[in-house]
Amino acid sequence: MLDLSKYQSIGAALKDALDQFANEVCLIEADREREKERLTYRDFKDCARPLAKALQDGGFSASDRASIIMTNQSKWLLSAYAIFFAGGVLVPLDYKLTPEEQWQLLKHSNSSVLITEYPIWRQLSASAGRVAAANIRSVLVTEAPANADLAGALRWEEFRGRGEPVFTARKRSDKACIVYS
Repeated sequence: MLDLSKYQSIGAALKDALDQFANEVCLIEADREREKERLTYRDFKDCARPLAKALQDGGFSASDRASIIMTNQSKWLLSAYAIFFAGGVLVPLDYKLTPEEQWQLLKHSNSSVLITEYPIWRQLSASAGRVAAANIRSVLVTEAPANADLAGALRWEEFRGRGEPVFTARKRSDKACIVYS
């Protein structure tokens, strides 16, 4: 068990947890009764750190904001960890909102990165609100078909940096999440 009073940020606590519990099961993703994926803390780290490195290589840095619009799945958690590792602020948005509502929140949050699923991205990229959220520099889309037109987005599964990302320390007084309700 981690003593959270010793940590200045969520990212620091998660970083240590991945090392301390490396061989323990971290995540089990299931679809109804069928298990889809099982990751140890080490596996989780190995999946998330290249994403953190790619975010950093793309100019994402401390206090930058990244939104996630996804259903409940392991890629949501991997993305959130990568954002925290890079020192960013997580902005989770409800996938059930309309594209116009999502674009309004993306603009209001000043997110520079959007991570979403292909069906959601299809709706977002076709909506008129896209122009209003000019602050988005990078869009990462999960599970897109091989021949899909991503309308300027990048495939989440291929968005990987090489080498080790640099952990960006944050303070307890820094924002970690912006949650709209």
